[in-house]
Order: sequence, then C-alpha cells, then structure tokens
Amino acid sequence: MLDDEKCLCGSGRLYSMCCKPFSGQGIENYKKEIDSKNYIKAYYIAVAMLSDYLEDVRKHTNRILKDNPVIGRFVLHKDVNALSELSDRIFHCIPKGNTDNWGERFEFIKGLVDAEDWKNECEYYQLLYYELNNDKGKFSEQIEAIVKNTKVDVHTDQRMLELLRSVILPSGQLTELLKLDDILIEKTDSSLMKLKYKFDKAIQLALVSDNTSAKKIADEVMAELEKGILYTEDELYLQDVTAQIYEMYYNFDPDIKWLEKSLQIRDLMKTERFNEAGKAKYYTDIAYTYWKMGNYKAAEQHFHTSLGYEKTAFAQIYLLDCLIEQKKIKNLKQYLESVEFENMGVDSIDFLVIVGNAAIRLNDSDSIETIKSYLKKMTVEVPYYKLCLKELELELEKKSGRIMRLLSKLSPLKEYIIFQPQVNGVGINGEKIIEDLLK
Repeated sequence: MLDDEKCLCGSGRLYSMCCKPFSGQGIENYKKEIDSKNYIKAYYIAVAMLSDYLEDVRKHTNRILKDNPVIGRFVLHKDVNALSELSDRIFHCIPKGNTDNWGERFEFIKGLVDAEDWKNECEYYQLLYYELNNDKGKFSEQIEAIVKNTKVDVHTDQRMLELLRSVILPSGQLTELLKLDDILIEKTDSSLMKLKYKFDKAIQLALVSDNTSAKKIADEVMAELEKGILYTEDELYLQDVTAQIYEMYYNFDPDIKWLEKSLQIRDLMKTERFNEAGKAKYYTDIAYTYWKMGNYKAAEQHFHTSLGYEKTAFAQIYLLDCLIEQKKIKNLKQYLESVEFENMGVDSIDFLVIVGNAAIRLNDSDSIETIKSYLKKMTVEVPYYKLCLKELELELEKKSGRIMRLLSKLSPLKEYIIFQPQVNGVGINGEKIIEDLLK
C-alpha cells in the first residue's frame, strides 16, 4: 500500500497513519504480546496483519476468479479461511472501550472481493461485532428475514444461524427460536447435530412450561442417541455435544445413569488437544455434572482444576456452593465484596441464586441485604428467569430453606442457556469458540 492510500483495514485513515507502523509483524509477535497481556499492542498487530493480507487479496483474488474460475474458487476458499483466522485474532483482543467500528470496517472489506462466500464471512463478523457491543438493533432485519423467509438471498449458513440464535436466545422469543432450530436441523448434514438442534427445541419448550411436548422431543432424541455412537474419537466437539445431551436429559428423566454416561464420554476425550481455555471448560463441565449428582467433594476438586487453567465466573460461583454444602466457608460477606456483579453478565442469575442459598444457610443478614440490592438491579426478559428471581426474592425474605429446590429447578437448564465462553469478559458464540480451540 502507498502511504497516502486509505488503509485496507477500513478505518478510513491513510495507511501511513494507520497500519504501516505495525506492518510486517507476524503471528509470533502477536502471541508474544498476548502472553504478556499487552492486548492493545496485540490488537494493532492483528489489524496490521489483516491489512497486509488484504493487500494480496486486492491484487489477486478478483482477477483469478475471473480468469480461471476453478483455481479462483480454491484461492477464494483459502482467502475466506484466512479472513476468519485474522478476524478472530482481532476480536480476541479488542481493548475495552475501543471505538473502532468493525461493523463499518467489514462493510468496506466486503467490497474487496466480488464473491458470495467472502461477503458472507464479512457479514458474519459485522453481526458478531454488533452482538459483542450489544447493538441488537442491527440484527432485527436479518432475523426477521430468516424467520419469515421473506428474502430468497438471505444469508443462512449454519454459523450465521448459530450467532443469530445466540442473540435472540435471552429474549425468550419462542417462535423465532423454534424456527431457527428447524432451519438448522434442515441445513446440517450431521446426524448428531440434527439431534442437538432437536434437543434445543425441547429445552425451549421446557422454558415456557410446555413440559409434555418438551419431554416427548427429548425422549425421541435420547432414543436415537442410544442406538449407537454418532462420532469418532477425534471429533471432540461432537463428543462434547453428546455428553451435554446426556447430562441435560437427566432433567427430563432424573435417573443418575444419564449423568454417569455423560462423565464416561468426557473421560474418553483427548484433553491434550485443548488449550488452556478448552481445558478449563472441560473440567468445569465434569465438575458441574458431579454437582448435579450431589457429589460436592468431587465437584470441588474439578472446579479447582478448571480454575487453575482459567478464572471463569461460572466455576467460581458453583465452587462456592460446593464449599457451602460441605460447610467449608464462613465469611460470605468477604466473598461478596470481591465480586464485580455489574460485569457478571450471563452468570448473574446463577450467582444470585447460589449466594442467596449461602446467605440463608449461614443466616448472614448483611449478605442477604447485599443480594437484595443486586436483585433490584436485574432486568430479565425471559419469563422463566423472572419467576426464578421472584422466588429467590421471596426466599430471602422468608429465609425458609426452600431455596435449594429453586436452585435445582434453575441449574438443569444452566449449561445450555448460560454457556458462553468468555474472551476478555465478553460472551460470544460458544460453538465457534470450541471450533477455534480445536484448531
């Protein structure tokens, strides 16, 4: 790029004043800054790496697609994969409060290549950026088009549908969610993923108390799953999906054998292929299953192992409950003072229920008042969770000890609803992250 050209990252600034100072730095430089927690510098290196690659794309891709379509499709496939990898690095370390509008930047990048796959990839990252920045309005037209099938050219690849689903999930829009699940079932070629999306429908119906329909669908999924293994030993993500279905089916049929099967599947997973975040999730999943079994000692051990790899709010919250159940914690107020409740996001409901249980068990009136103040700050749209929080509020007033029944009622759906791995404290698409961990 020339110094007086507009930078290809889409910032609108001149190249000399934008990416040039960081140009030429490779993945090792990026990793070094990430390891040193210099996220701002890592971010600028990642953006420059994208600009460097886009220069090659601008020079060659459109021309090859026109002159030799067969080779051009191969080059395009490589370019789309590179765009995904480079964009993931940028999104991994966007500094808090950063004002770079990647929605607009990807609109510019989208125009560099005249190919649907390229434009779809840019559109995915546009919407991911808006989701990370809580700009939900940007999704309205896309979701409406998919759900109502009003546009024949609407972008409906599986990853985009997963992202859209994750955005509308907290709103509790049942009709839209069921429609997206039906589209996902139709589009996927994997027999196991078809069962996963079908089980998702059962969960959604359970959340609106249509327990008969939910149980019927869940039973159908389990009957298919029990016919035989639908994954190979190298397909870690599909193993994880299968383990989750067994663990969640326990909520429809409370036989401990389903939890035991979930643990058996996880025990066979090749954990050496996970990075630190992947191992943290792996041990948290095992710990949570033990927690549901009432084996708080084993759950405590696995939560500690998980936290040794990465500090996550979910593991810390449920570890607290394990310690309370084993009467190992005395000073709840000190624990509460160390928590940044405003930054807890999707884990806030679990946090309130579990510390509420702890406060009642310890008869800690100061902590109960603190939790009441947190409850006043909560805004929840899903009716199911509104009811759970209202019950919690009543239990805190009565201190009657019935809160464990509320906890049992909430937690079975937790892993499906709340599960969103954290990158710098921001919840993002779970399935995309697992795919990235396996790389």
